[in-house]
Amino acid sequence: MITDSRGRRYNVEMQVANKRDMDKRARQYLFKLMEDGFLRRRQEYEELHAAYVIFILPFDPKGKGLKRYSFVYTAKEDPSVELNDGSEIIYLNTKGTKGKVKQGLDDLYRLIEGKPTSNGKFISRVKETMNNYRRTEEWRKHVMNTEEVAEAAKQLGMEEGKKEGKKEGLITGVQNLIYVLRDYGEDNQNILQQLKQKYGNTFSDKQLEDFLKQS
Repeated sequence: MITDSRGRRYNVEMQVANKRDMDKRARQYLFKLMEDGFLRRRQEYEELHAAYVIFILPFDPKGKGLKRYSFVYTAKEDPSVELNDGSEIIYLNTKGTKGKVKQGLDDLYRLIEGKPTSNGKFISRVKETMNNYRRTEEWRKHVMNTEEVAEAAKQLGMEEGKKEGKKEGLITGVQNLIYVLRDYGEDNQNILQQLKQKYGNTFSDKQLEDFLKQS
């Protein structure tokens, strides 16, 4: 949870799997923000600060192709009438093609998708923060855990290979590794690097990139 200088409260999270209960999960997070921000004695309702739940999604949650979905309470009878309670749920869709977002956010989308970005101030700060984090002990433990998960996925592919045949089993191993690493929060660029390390002797870079796009 983050609170800015104006007291507005945010819960920002990366959701790597498109689960059916995501909307209800967002509602729970929003209610938690509201609960933590309940009024104290002698405070007025106008002192309640805005609360935002923001999910960053490497998939389209509603299938409409929007780069950003912003949800507020509106009247069923007239959707243009909003309930101005200061709460909002926002889905940021890195796969989106419709609508406009600021350059910094677009760069973040591109970074998550493993695409080239601009040299803007925001994304440069993000990259610098990421590079600094990669030097920490916490990151080293994360990498070790990721490698263990990747090896488990590879072993699962080998087991499937015994049943399906060598080539089919290796493809299964690649797909398992992609799914596991995505669930672990890895972006496409890091996943592709892992694929090349584990399967570079079996598949070409182009084949691995295709597997990544299809999964």
